[in-house]
Amino acid sequence: MAGVSPQRVAFDAARVLVAAAGSDLCWWVSGEVGRCLGPDFETRLLETRLRLQDEDAYFKEAGYWRAVLENVLRDRPELADELYRVIDPLLI
Repeated sequence: MAGVSPQRVAFDAARVLVAAAGSDLCWWVSGEVGRCLGPDFETRLLETRLRLQDEDAYFKEAGYWRAVLENVLRDRPELADELYRVIDPLLI
């Protein structure tokens, strides 16, 4: 991930995590997020899956995750590499 800013990781991860939460990848991604960021984040991603049942929720959830991840990576920038490893195969 050399050269990618934590803010960029937060932006990309928010898009990927919310998209994955609404797909069959949810269980794998939520487990990886839990391993990387902690069980609270795994639970939050599963809650996002439930909120995505409302068709207008995608952008709200993506904004929420971007803010949360920016805060996490500001406090713990060393997690950016690990989080990027999780989302990299899912980036389009």
